[in-house]
Amino acid sequence: MKKILILPLAALISFGIAGCTAGKETIETTSQAPDAQVTSSDVETEATSDAGESSSEAETSVKASETSTEDTTEKNADGVELAIPGTWQAASIVTKDDKAEPEFYVQFTKTEICYGHMTDGQFVKEYSDKILRFDKSIDGHYLVQAESAKSGRYTFKTSQDDTTIMEYYSTWEDAEFADKYVGGSSISKCTK
Repeated sequence: MKKILILPLAALISFGIAGCTAGKETIETTSQAPDAQVTSSDVETEATSDAGESSSEAETSVKASETSTEDTTEKNADGVELAIPGTWQAASIVTKDDKAEPEFYVQFTKTEICYGHMTDGQFVKEYSDKILRFDKSIDGHYLVQAESAKSGRYTFKTSQDDTTIMEYYSTWEDAEFADKYVGGSSISKCTK
């Protein structure tokens, strides 16, 4: 019985070794931290095998890439650095001329949640609320708490399922999030 199992297994292993071809794999690693430059490295791995050899040889070469000196920080129209990249939008409404337009657009700076509209593809700020708490987790999720004269204290929090959605809660208290979720005020990312 053992011979019956070992024979096909040995054949599969032999064909697997003989079937190896040269291949390249490029891996790019990007690390972003608040005040850090983006760095990356390319790793090329080439494996070769001869059908007559019982083992394969692998060559690995690592090329250090040049660190970019360009300022890649995204800024708003006023030149203020965005703490959360991109422009975000609320749910769309249908206007009088039957066009679907977001109710409002949002940008996050380090100190303000800016609300506005788009004119010729550019964000135009109408008003803002002061950010009193800003947290970013290691996995890229945000928690932003602000206070508005109109609506009081509120929270934008990245959805656990989709980082392109910021859920709106009309409270600062985690324990109240389930009861204070306002889907119509939640926003989704509309630009990179």
